[in-house]
Amino acid sequence: MNSMTKKLPLIITASAVSLALVAVILYQGGYISDLKQTIQNKDKKILAVNLQLEEQVGISAELEAKLQVYKDSVNLLLLENKDLHAKIETLKGTISKLNQVIQKHDDKVNELTSEIKKLRESGQNNANRIKDLEQQRDNLLKKMEAIDHERIALMEARKKNEIDEQTNNAKIETIENSARVEMDKVDPAPLMPAPPAINQSPAESNTPNLSGPNVSEEMQAAIISRQQERLSNIMTKTQVKFESISLRNREGGNELKNIKKNDNDWRYTFIDFDLDNIDREAIMDEYFVLQVFDLDNNEVMPFNEKNMAFPKSEMGAMGYKFKYDGKPVSIRYINTQAKEGSNYEVRLLFFKKDLAYELANGKKRIVESGKVTVD
Repeated sequence: MNSMTKKLPLIITASAVSLALVAVILYQGGYISDLKQTIQNKDKKILAVNLQLEEQVGISAELEAKLQVYKDSVNLLLLENKDLHAKIETLKGTISKLNQVIQKHDDKVNELTSEIKKLRESGQNNANRIKDLEQQRDNLLKKMEAIDHERIALMEARKKNEIDEQTNNAKIETIENSARVEMDKVDPAPLMPAPPAINQSPAESNTPNLSGPNVSEEMQAAIISRQQERLSNIMTKTQVKFESISLRNREGGNELKNIKKNDNDWRYTFIDFDLDNIDREAIMDEYFVLQVFDLDNNEVMPFNEKNMAFPKSEMGAMGYKFKYDGKPVSIRYINTQAKEGSNYEVRLLFFKKDLAYELANGKKRIVESGKVTVD
């Protein structure tokens, strides 16, 4: 009995140790299983990322190959145009010389005709002299006819070369548009340079140091250049065609001829205009802002009223914002506050990502020294 009593604690202790070992083994087994699952999940994510990178690299390589074909095609067409232009200039010079020869012969023909007429009217026997002069005149007319045929042939050749040059220019434009479309397919969001402040040239904006697996450095530079070129095109080549501008006291009132300072007679400005650009697609569905600008106080005359509680509110404080859809624009610009200046102009600005860019050709003076200057 005493022996069993002594062995019992040992058995209990051994059993406890065994259970503890089993628990540890089970715990470690679960931990290892979780760890394996975590590693597998990470491997899947890494594989997905690698596949995505390979796809992006493939897209980049394909895009660069397309752009290289476009570049080579344009260079070939430019070389053809250079040769065509040289031929056209040579033909122009030759045609000009032939024109001078024909004019010289024509002057001589007129001179001979006048002399023949005088001899005939003199009543003297000048038959031999007249015959000789007529022969000279006939010879000159034959020469003129031959030269004229040569000139016509050269003019037709020049016209054909000019048509070929125009055709090549159209092909170049088509290829450049195709290249722009391909570059625009690349998501520009991570590659957009910081937009320039108003009045700043796009070329002067700070371009971030870009990196990424989806495009090469050359492609990054090409895309950035394309974006800056597009912005510069909108800013410098967009034409504002003002059709009519009228300043009135009432909506249906007569047009004002003079504006009094610190008076609110001028309440309505009716502005009809259209936009144009050599690249029409560049301005389609883009936002613009029309402003009536007080030149004396260097501030925008708000559309509707100025709310001093919200001086930077978009509700008219910066002007009238609109989306251009390719159709003529009519704006009814209202402000009933007293006008503090005597000189005003209308301004059009390009609006992108909360920044406004002045259009180089987007200003028109409407009030000068209190006098309305629009028809």
